[in-house]
Amino acid sequence: MNKRLSLLIPLILVIVSLASSFLIYLQTDRASRASIQKHVLTEAMLQMGGLQNGLYNWLTAGDEQQALLSLSIAATYPSIRTLMLVDENNRVLMANRYSWKGKPASAESGYSDIEAGRIIDTGISGLEFSGSEPTLLQGYFPLITEYKQGGLKKSMGMLYVEYDTSSELQAEKRETIAQALIFAFITLLASALIGILLHMLVTRRVNLLAAVSSRFAEGDYSARTRLQGGDELSVLGRSFDLMAQRMTENMVRQEKQRIFLAEAQQIARFGNWERDLLTGKLECSDEMLRLFAIDASESIPSRDTFLNVVHPEDREWVSQSCFYAKPEKESCQIVHRLLMADGRIKWVEQRCTHHFDADGRVARSVGTVQDVTSREEAALQLSIAAVAFETQEAILVTDKDANIIKVNHAFEMITGYSQEEVLGKNPSLLSSGRQDKTFYRTMWEAINREGRWSGELWDRRKDGEIYPKWLTITAVNNRDKVTHYVAVFTDITGRKKAEEEIYSLAFFDPLTHLPNRRLLMDRMHIALGHSDRSRHCGALMFIDLDHFKVLNDTKGHEFGDMMLIEVARRLALCVRDSDSIARFGGDEFVVLLEDLSANENEAVVQAGAIAEKIRDSLSQTYQIADYAHESSSSIGVVLFNGSGVEVENLFKRADLAMYKAKEGGRNMVRFFEPTMQAMLEARTLMERALRQALPNGELELYFQVQTNQQNALLGAEVLLRWRNPVLGMVPPAEFIPLAEQTKLILPIGQWVLEQACARLRLWETHPVLCNMRLAVNVSPVQFHRPDFVRQVKAILAESGANPRNLELELTENLVLEDVEEAILKMTELKEIGVRFSMDDFGTGYSSLQYIKRLPISQLKIDQSFVRDILTDSGDAMMVQTIVAMAHNFGYEVIAEGVEEHAQLSPLINIGCASFQGYLFGRPVALDDFERMIGTWVER
Repeated sequence: MNKRLSLLIPLILVIVSLASSFLIYLQTDRASRASIQKHVLTEAMLQMGGLQNGLYNWLTAGDEQQALLSLSIAATYPSIRTLMLVDENNRVLMANRYSWKGKPASAESGYSDIEAGRIIDTGISGLEFSGSEPTLLQGYFPLITEYKQGGLKKSMGMLYVEYDTSSELQAEKRETIAQALIFAFITLLASALIGILLHMLVTRRVNLLAAVSSRFAEGDYSARTRLQGGDELSVLGRSFDLMAQRMTENMVRQEKQRIFLAEAQQIARFGNWERDLLTGKLECSDEMLRLFAIDASESIPSRDTFLNVVHPEDREWVSQSCFYAKPEKESCQIVHRLLMADGRIKWVEQRCTHHFDADGRVARSVGTVQDVTSREEAALQLSIAAVAFETQEAILVTDKDANIIKVNHAFEMITGYSQEEVLGKNPSLLSSGRQDKTFYRTMWEAINREGRWSGELWDRRKDGEIYPKWLTITAVNNRDKVTHYVAVFTDITGRKKAEEEIYSLAFFDPLTHLPNRRLLMDRMHIALGHSDRSRHCGALMFIDLDHFKVLNDTKGHEFGDMMLIEVARRLALCVRDSDSIARFGGDEFVVLLEDLSANENEAVVQAGAIAEKIRDSLSQTYQIADYAHESSSSIGVVLFNGSGVEVENLFKRADLAMYKAKEGGRNMVRFFEPTMQAMLEARTLMERALRQALPNGELELYFQVQTNQQNALLGAEVLLRWRNPVLGMVPPAEFIPLAEQTKLILPIGQWVLEQACARLRLWETHPVLCNMRLAVNVSPVQFHRPDFVRQVKAILAESGANPRNLELELTENLVLEDVEEAILKMTELKEIGVRFSMDDFGTGYSSLQYIKRLPISQLKIDQSFVRDILTDSGDAMMVQTIVAMAHNFGYEVIAEGVEEHAQLSPLINIGCASFQGYLFGRPVALDDFERMIGTWVER
């Protein structure tokens, strides 16, 4: 009775608190709903009133686009579900969904034609919640959409809006529920406190006696009442405690033995089980449950419980071995897998013995289970290690004293030594002698400090050949002591050669092996900085071989190449080791002299002496094979002192001086003079004219056809030409670099792109030109503009041209200035169909790591390689390499500058399928190009 009373009072309090919480929730929810509806009505009236005025202004002004923009911006308000402008015929003029335009408004929303008519008649806006959908606020706002006949007539429309307030109501409802729950929780705590007090004062002692008795009956032999006092309950409690104490002493001895056995099984990860087939009862140790990750409190251990943990591939086999044995097989020993709940694989070894009844059926089975995961994984690792040891990388294992104890087959192949020849020896027998003792001391210090070392070194094979390798040495520790060292290395001879070839191709002329323009420019910047610091003068020489073309034309390019090689050799003999010689291409050489006198007059004398020495050396007879050739050179020299002058200006001045030497009769040296500055001023005049070229309509587009071996029309490249009334036809090589330097290329480049896209759109109806691509060159200045992608998309959209017929040509250097930016911009344009071609490929320093990431469709072989493909083995090899690389990357290839039939055959043989050049057609104006295409079909 006391127990029931101690529970009844708190229960009544709980019921009252829950009822109160519910009533509070209903009242708060009703007030919140009214507040939200009032707030939404006010905000909607203000918002729609502003939109109503804005639409009236834009629509009566005739600016429907601005009206649509205003409506679209208003429709982004989170609660607006529907926003539309409806005409007098209840059809949608504009809405937040474009597909509704022109449809009946009532078909796409809760719009009511009757309600709209009533609102227009009264002229008063209507805004109220829907009767069928309480969370939906509907609003009708009449407005004039158009004035007609000079304002005498007007067209009325209806701005209709639907606000969905369900999200606000749901949020408020959640807050109301939370408050009600907090109130209920506090009341429940109070009820619990009252119950605890009743329990302690009324029923505690009786419950204690009952609980201790139950615990003891359930096997808890440590349960005691420990009641004190002279009342009957205390006496009864002490009698119970005395009885329990004597029984517990008898149980302790048995428990100690059981714990000892369980600990032994846990340490050995060893469990046991017994199954009685007559009763179906399965008993198992705690360690076995732990091994199988079975919680006995959640499920009763059974045969199926354990089999479910066995790996599915082993389950049938384990079941037959452990539970369905035959009389002739009384015991078994198996190793199998367990598939744990987290996906881990655990290996166990089971041993079991079967006891059979008189009929030969299994009556009882007893077994043990041991975790052997570590043993099995170690065996697997040994197998893997045995296979991995015979890899393509050489592996050498030594003991702690660095004596070789094991090598693999790759070691034998790379070094030439067999395992028998190196066992017991020190790896120093491979040393090439290129690394000194300091190198090896530093290497071993790193191994002893960090446990490993990686680096490049040179070793010697058995046959004496010295080769580079990449070596990694790792110390093997056991119990904090080094027991072995493992060295893994690879022969990087091929990689080193490839790196040298790439570096050579990027920075050196393949014919003369002199630095190219790029490397000399780098050295020039360094020289200017050095001159600025030391205040010593330097000199730059431009050397051009006189009448070199005559030798090429009369004796062929082979003789010309041999002469260029000889010129490079003679130049090297004329200058100091600290000076630089470079070949800029063709028959042009550049010499950079550093550390001349700080006195300008003395520096002029020094530079002049060297220049005369060079001129004299180059004017000596050239014995080329069995042919004696006479030649001379024209040399332009410019002095510099410090970094006060731009590198490009120095080159221009030296170039001008060289041309002055030619004009003076050749075979002479000329220094740059201030009077030559007038030639540079001509550049300023050209810049002024170029600024007016686009407004004056002096620019025009030429087109050069692109075709293939079958003479099919593939496309054309758009080429820019400038025809000035004063300057005449200005070569692109003169005005395009000027346009890039002055940023005039931006409006010019946009104009070219607009004209090309407009032409593509016009050609879409042409029977031949409709499938043709137009390739447009993109300047680096233009490409690196932040809005380049947006500009291209806008031009395509405005012209209506098919993006798939537009191809943008980029140079290697443009892309490699910022690879990540280039990839992002190219990818975004390629997604809409625009193609990309890598122009002048091979003339820059390409990084294959980046080239393969670029979303390009085509590589364009520069005409400088195509021009000498028949006479220059280096150019032929370069073309072949570019074509092979392009095919491996899945790119198309086109060769530009094809001028002779003889050049076509080797290009076709190496897999180049597309061509462009004078052989197929010169760049021509638009009218001439379209006439040529008209006859192209008849070929």
